Amino acid sequence: MPRPDGPSKRVLLKERFQITRPLEEMELRLVRASLANAALVDPREEAILRTALSLARLYKVRHGELDVGVGALLTPFREEVERRLGPVLQAPFPPTRDRLMPHVKDLRQHAAKARDMVAQRLRGRVPPEALDREIRHKELVLVTGGGGGTAYVYLGVMSILDEYGLEPRLLAGTSMGAILAIMRSRLTRFDPTDMINIVRGLSFRKLFRFISTESRYGLPAALRLFLRAGLGRFFGAGPESSGMRLKDLPVPTLIAVGGIRRGMLPRPLEYYERLLGTSPLGLLNPAGVARRIQAAMGAMAELFTRPEITTRLYLGADDTTGDFDALDAAGFSSALPGVIHYDVLRKDPGMHTLVEGLMGQHGVARLIDGGLVDNLPAKAAWKAVARGRIGTRNAFILALDGFAPKLTTPFWLPLQRLAAMTVAPNLPYTHHVKRFPRTLSPLDVVPSVELASKALHFGRTALAEDLPFLRRMLAPLPPVL
Repeated sequence: MPRPDGPSKRVLLKERFQITRPLEEMELRLVRASLANAALVDPREEAILRTALSLARLYKVRHGELDVGVGALLTPFREEVERRLGPVLQAPFPPTRDRLMPHVKDLRQHAAKARDMVAQRLRGRVPPEALDREIRHKELVLVTGGGGGTAYVYLGVMSILDEYGLEPRLLAGTSMGAILAIMRSRLTRFDPTDMINIVRGLSFRKLFRFISTESRYGLPAALRLFLRAGLGRFFGAGPESSGMRLKDLPVPTLIAVGGIRRGMLPRPLEYYERLLGTSPLGLLNPAGVARRIQAAMGAMAELFTRPEITTRLYLGADDTTGDFDALDAAGFSSALPGVIHYDVLRKDPGMHTLVEGLMGQHGVARLIDGGLVDNLPAKAAWKAVARGRIGTRNAFILALDGFAPKLTTPFWLPLQRLAAMTVAPNLPYTHHVKRFPRTLSPLDVVPSVELASKALHFGRTALAEDLPFLRRMLAPLPPVL
């Protein structure tokens, strides 16, 4: 697993993004235009153009544990591709066949020469089939945003992707999206029956309790989240022991968590614990929470709009945080200030050492909901791919945003707009963002089986319109060189 980036590596990643992103956008536009107009290019012509764009983006090839850089070698070819296709695929008007066709034959010949030159350079270190796979095969990365019960539509997305053989090689999640991400990544294949059975065994009273406990790493709040009580057995985790670690999950997973910097907490701890009131009677069901949630919005807005207070942490992005207990990671990512308190209070020396080390390294006093700092962690996912986390750098990032602002849910609109502020910086790193016209309420964090099934249907229905594009983008390119 990669180590955290130093300043020089961050600069290199930024430069790499600036080089590769325009080429990715050209491919996205070509595929969308081809789907909209079948006469634009035939399948072989499209494959030639996309292969040329893929080769132009190539900068490292992985074989085993060995990464070999080839970006400098391909600079002349990349510049030719940009010179030829940029005016066609980056123009403000749709591409046309007569403007594309003059480049197909030449790009095929020049791409074949460039590929052969790279293969020669890699001889003895990387086999030709590894180079071929890097050019022709694109892997799916799934980003699952937060938003309470709205996130359950992602189950439908996961279900329909699985039916078409589109399995994610990496997940990155925030808040409820983090919980669903680890539920998905604990299995190599998605199992909708398994997911519904998990939901069937959950209850609001099992997961949430109105009790006053020690606040060690998280912010105190009225509701204490006992994630192990509901999900522990699926991760081999007991009440007093760690279970499956992030690095143990069959599908690599990143979890976004917020941190409040030392000395920057804007209000006393007691303020957050009493924010929803002191009586449990109104907090034992979602309807009771709804009557009081507006009181918490002001406190959350304070954290959203003062970025100097907070910092972003990505658990699972390096060897050290890969040792985090998966449920603890998702629990901290779901700890909404003043509403939900999550903490590690069990006797678990390993986890205490990890949490204290992380907080000390980043100068953090408390851990909070990842949605307040990054509600759609696509940039973190892109960085993980660029650093070689899944082997290939040829990836498609599909981001699911169930909490996007909607005029049809006016009660939540202020909070949705605040969350959108953290989503915006991630959008350039996505290849497709899916927003959903119908979701469950954010308060449906522990839905009935009927509601979970409805959310699954909403997700499947919403993604169905995107499947032709997703399948085209993720299908292996035929060999045309």
